[in-house]
Amino acid sequence: MADFDDSFDPELGAACNRLAAWVEPLPEGAVIDPVSRLTERDLALILRRLHATRLAGDAQDRPMNEPPRSAGRASVPLTAKS
Repeated sequence: MADFDDSFDPELGAACNRLAAWVEPLPEGAVIDPVSRLTERDLALILRRLHATRLAGDAQDRPMNEPPRSAGRASVPLTAKS
């Protein structure tokens, strides 16, 4: 899997590299979480799409000398259920 060392956000790039290293040895299609039905394919797809967009991010909205904005929290935000 491609590396994320050239990401606009080095912290996100490093996290993606760690996730890619964890996903690569998994058997293709392995179920990661049976409740959500998250699979190895899902994670690989997410990583491929992130890699394809790694240079875009919010770079065009930010002056060149300003560091990337970090997320407010590390965990995935909860969504309201109706």
